[in-house]
This record gives sequence, C-alpha cells and structure tokens, in this order.
Amino acid sequence: MEAIHQRKAIGEFLKSRRSSLSPRQFGLPEGHTRRRTPGLRREEVAQLADVSLTWYTWLEQGREVSASAEVLERLATALQLTPAERQYLYLLAGRYASPARDLSEYKLSPAFMHLVNSTPYPFFVIGPENRLIAWNTLACEILTDFSALPTEDMQMLRLVFLHPAFQTKVVNWEQSTKVALSFYRKLYDRTADQPWYIELIGELMEKSKEFEEWWPLHEVADKNGLQVEIEHASMGRLHFEIITFTQINDLENLMCCIYMPLPETQTAEKLAAWKNADTSKTRI
Repeated sequence: MEAIHQRKAIGEFLKSRRSSLSPRQFGLPEGHTRRRTPGLRREEVAQLADVSLTWYTWLEQGREVSASAEVLERLATALQLTPAERQYLYLLAGRYASPARDLSEYKLSPAFMHLVNSTPYPFFVIGPENRLIAWNTLACEILTDFSALPTEDMQMLRLVFLHPAFQTKVVNWEQSTKVALSFYRKLYDRTADQPWYIELIGELMEKSKEFEEWWPLHEVADKNGLQVEIEHASMGRLHFEIITFTQINDLENLMCCIYMPLPETQTAEKLAAWKNADTSKTRI
C-alpha cells in the first residue's frame, strides 16, 4: 500500500472500531450531552490507550505520525480488537504483530484437521513461537511421537538440534538442517526482539555445538527443494522433499510441513503398506 492510502485506511479503521463500542463497556459516563456519533469519543480512546488526544486525533485524520508496536498494542487492547483486526492494524501501520501466546486463538477447523489426518504422508503444523500444534500418525511414526513430548520440547528447532533420537533418524541431518536453519533465520529474524525467540536462541547456542557454529554465519536461503532421507526401523530408507505453506484460512504465523515422497524411490509405496498394516488411531 502507498503511505497516504495506508494512513487514510488506519484512520477509517480506527473510527469504525471506536464507533462499534459503548462507553458502558468500559465503565465510562455517557455524559450530559447527546453524542453526535455512536461509540466512544476520541478522547475516551486516547484515555484508554494512554496516548495524547492530539496524537490520536492526528492518527485518525491520516496525518504522518509514527506508531510504535507498543502503542499499537495499547490501541488494540483499548478497542478490543480481535486477533484478525489486530493483525490488520499492524499491517496498515507497517509493523510486525507478534503472535499472541494463547494458542487457542489459532484453532484449526475440523475440515483442515481432516486434511492433516487423511494426508497419506507425514504432515505437521508449526504455530506461533515455532511450536508444533498439529500432526498426523505418519509424522509421529517417521519423525518422533510428538504427542509424547513434554510441553517445553514442542518447538521444532529444539527438536531438531537437541533430540539425538530425531537426529539419528535423518540420514542427511547436517546438510538438510543447515538449509532449514537458513530458512528459519529469514522467517524468524523479524521476531528477534521477542522474549521467546531470545530464550530459544540462547538455549540452542548453549546446548548445541552445531547451532553454535552455524547460527553466527547468518546464512539465509529459501527452503524450496529441501530433501531429507529418513532411516526407519521397518520401512528402511525413505526419501522426501519437504513442502511448506503458510496461508491457512487467513490465520497468521502458522506453517504447514508435508514430507512428500520422492518419485522412483518406493517411499510412497512403503508408507502406504505401513498405513494399511497399522491399526493405531490417528493422534492430533
């Protein structure tokens, strides 16, 4: 969006949100004079968000003012924005909205979960803070039993670098992990000021020799074409290309990963045979 259009859109959006709210929702007096327009007044929004009335007025008028992420968050809270509205406000302001810590805001629809469970290949979903939030039976069988992991180990990077059992399954672990790490740097460096990110990177730097060596290289790359080889106890050598996509029903900060069998490797046939023989229920 062009800057002028963005500023105008911010003003119109904020006006629409404050007009949808009632002073009674916040315990504010209705006042002795009749309100000319429904909803909150500008001064009430400014008071609730702890910003100056002049600054907020200029923001609504589309003037060239700067809004920090902290101020945007206070506005989002004051106006009781939904997660989607919050993301939209940050987008208009040219800021990155850090994901909410409450993963319940990222509910996947039953239809999407059916897609995850019915896909005949390993499939998992990474949510905010690099956390695993959904997977199918084959992902557990091929990689690790995600449902058995303690909560603190449910971050994909921790699993890749700090779990020896996972590493030994991936035949080309070093080569594939270097590529994946360069992709993660591009994806997650925009959240470098977030506490969870700082904590995760600090832990990996301390506990993983490989991470300590590779992370400071600042290598950035696309994940397109990333291939992995998995050694399975009963199926033998399996060959995959990791396919990722991030647009899931307009939900932000989610990434799907599918391990697609490479053609002419018999991997798809091995998975199908295992699936037919398996009688365990799909886990989420």
